[in-house]
Amino acid sequence: MKPKPVEVTLSPVDNQRLATLCGAFDENLRQIEIALDITISRRGERFVLKGHPRQTARAAEVLERFYNQAKRSLTIDDVQLGLVEVRQPSADAEAPALLTRKPDLHGRTPRQVEYMKNILEHDISFGIGPAGTGKTYLAVA
Repeated sequence: MKPKPVEVTLSPVDNQRLATLCGAFDENLRQIEIALDITISRRGERFVLKGHPRQTARAAEVLERFYNQAKRSLTIDDVQLGLVEVRQPSADAEAPALLTRKPDLHGRTPRQVEYMKNILEHDISFGIGPAGTGKTYLAVA
């Protein structure tokens, strides 16, 4: 038996946000398809998701979340990090809370959450890793 397709309609309709959500040549949609092993087809603000029911439900949540984030900006890196968060939801469950001027400071990946815990628990913490992974940002914030 084939799984029933899930239809998602994003509102309010904003063509700029839809373009940002989809990315150049639907690059962002392809990332979501690959990460969640589903198929996405779209016409305007209507998206049809085909695949395993659990994955299509996740994809619907991801599309709505990224659509809301597209008000500001949405890069391919934001999409990839968001997909890591979806695949590993345990990071949010035990994420340390930091009081900063920026209200949404949190670890986006399990390793960032672990790094933030170490910063809070120890007087000195060393962060080693590739460029662009948020080491300095989390340490200074």
